[in-house]
Parts: sequence; structure tokens; C-alpha cells
Amino acid sequence: MRNESVAVLDVRSYEVTFFLGSKGVNDTFVFYGSHTEQFDGFSTEGFYDEDSFRRAVVAAVTSVRQNYEGVIGEIYVGVPSAFISLQTKGHTLSFPRKRKISAQDIDLLYESGLNELLSEKRCVRRSNMYFALADNRKYFSASDLFGVPTTLLKGALCYYFISDAFFHAANAVLNDLGFACVRFLPTSLAQSLYLLPEKRREGYAFLLDVGFLTSSVSVVYGNGIVHEETFDYGLATAIVELMRELGVDYATAQEILRATDVSGGSVPKELVWISENGELSFPVQRINDVVKCALDMLCEKVETFFQKYYRDKTTVALAVNPISLTGEGLLGVAGASEHISKRLNRLTEIVVPDLPYYDKPTFSSRIALLNMAINDREKRGWLYRFFNNFGGKKK
Repeated sequence: MRNESVAVLDVRSYEVTFFLGSKGVNDTFVFYGSHTEQFDGFSTEGFYDEDSFRRAVVAAVTSVRQNYEGVIGEIYVGVPSAFISLQTKGHTLSFPRKRKISAQDIDLLYESGLNELLSEKRCVRRSNMYFALADNRKYFSASDLFGVPTTLLKGALCYYFISDAFFHAANAVLNDLGFACVRFLPTSLAQSLYLLPEKRREGYAFLLDVGFLTSSVSVVYGNGIVHEETFDYGLATAIVELMRELGVDYATAQEILRATDVSGGSVPKELVWISENGELSFPVQRINDVVKCALDMLCEKVETFFQKYYRDKTTVALAVNPISLTGEGLLGVAGASEHISKRLNRLTEIVVPDLPYYDKPTFSSRIALLNMAINDREKRGWLYRFFNNFGGKKK
């Protein structure tokens, strides 16, 4: 494997994508191979068919390997929010006298906080909403603390635990494929950190990832996720509703959906959709009503989520901050963002990677995971560890 590239497996609710990539110039990325395979998918209850997932992973990895010269020993796997459980904790370390904060102190804060949770689950990631020292000033980046003398180190910490089902399924198939090291990354955290600006995350920020079979909403603060929930609603919900309400097959429902636009209000009653072969026709108003109803199902879940966690909170940030939307489900329904905004009575914006060709919601998880994987590997490098472990700052 090329020294500068990393291998990533992006697992979405109905497809997996395996690819190799590295950092390019001006915050771009270079890809050395990519392949996507569909599988039976999963819900909030787990995989519909684990063997289907395994076959898709094998096919995707094998396809890329056939055109790649070199050994791929390490792989990063994106874990969907449906297989992640989140716990947050405020934790403090006290020192007998002033000392300069180093990366080792940050690690100790995380480790002792995790020990106090007494969780038997497998922790695959940890991050911070913010850190603070004795003066209670907030620091959103750990590197800003390195070298600062203090007697107190505090953190609002987030821990991400992977489900046993996903861990064993992914680990087993990737070990069989010859990967000696499998590292897991929470996909929603990777997307939040990559897609949402740092300044936005210094207050409450919201990310709604609309997928094919499942969607998730995340509340982000600093570099951590405060609350998160996954719903069994996505683009497939609209397809199923069209099949049920109009009595059409799957392929026809997809054709109808591709031509649907729910961004406007009512449409003329005489306006009719006609299939490509001219054999079927339906009033556009009826089609729009069906699709809007499917989107409303997701919006109701999101509303319930906000009521659950923020019913008694009326801060300005919660009220005015927009909901950022991403995910392949947005490409399937024209005007989905506008309808969600009206239904939730909140501002919405579509967030995508700021990259040529990849500036689409369907690529958000792949680019975000690649970005996190590259950053992780750099932090394991000797130069980064040398400076930070001794309380210095890498320039």
C-alpha cells in the first residue's frame, strides 16, 4: 500500500463502498480506486441479512484490489449511527501543582473518564465538546492546551461505543480478506467535523443525514455529539409509499420519484406524470402528496427528537441555528430540503464536500471518513507524538 494512502470502507444503509485515497493539494483528496456494492441493508434493529453484507464487502474489496499493486494491511471502517451508542461525561483531573498540559494528560482525562462510566461496551472513539482549565475558559481543540500551565484539567467528553453485531460482522470479513488492522470510525462524527464549520460547532449545530433505509439526526457541540438518534425512514420510505398508494412496481416508483419536485406549493389538477413507455399516468398533485407524506414521517421523528431533548431549552442558538442536511436520500427527492424546512419550521441547508465532482450529498460520508482516517494516521506519526507528548506544539 502506498505510504500516503489509506483504505476506507463506507457502510451506508443499503450499500458499501471500499476505496483508497490520500490527501491532495489545497485540502483536496486523491483516489486510487473505488467500488460500490449494494446489499440487503439494515435498520435500527441490525442487519437484515448479515451474509448479504459480507458478500458486498468481499466484492467491493476484491474489485479494488484487482487493479491495485501493493499490500493493504490497515483499513478504516465507517460505523453508521444505527450501530453506535453515545455517552457523554463531564470529568476533571486535579494536579498537586502547576504543570504544562501534554497529550498524555489529555489521554489520562479520557481514560479515567471512560473508567468511571463502567461500561462493558466496546469504545471505538472519544472526542470532546470542549476542555477547560482552572480559569474555566473553554478550549475546543486539545492542541490549544498543550504547553499551558495549570492545576486543573476539565473536559466535556463524548464516548462512542460500537454494537457487538457490527463489530464482529465487519471484523470477521475484513480479517478473512487479509486486513491485519481494522479501525472503526463513527460516520456521523466524521461528517459533523468535516461538513460543519468550527465556528458553527462552538454553539449547538444540527446534522440530519438522510439515507436510503435509515436517517439520523445529530446535535453537535464543539468536537463532540451531544445527542443522536437513528430512524427507519429514508428515501426507500417514499418509494414504498408510491408502490402502495399507486399500485406500481419498484422500478416504476423509482422512475416517478426521479421526476418529482416537492419544493413548491399546489400544482394544477390537470398536470399529469406519464411513464417513459407511455403506459402509465398519474396526477402530479397525487404523486406529490404521497412523497410529502413520506417526508413528513421522517420530520415527525425529528420533531419528537427535539421535543425529547430540548423541549425546555429556548436558547437563541437552538431556535435559529439551521439544520444541515446531507446524505444520498436528498438526491432522490427534488425539493426535499425545502419541504423539511417548512414542515419543521426551521431553516435548513444542504452541506456537501467542498470538492469538484464530490460536491454532492451522496459523497459526504466517504469524504468525511477519508478526512478523519488521514488525520488519525498523521496523529499516530512520530513527529506529532514527539511534540505533543512533551507539551509543545507542532507548527
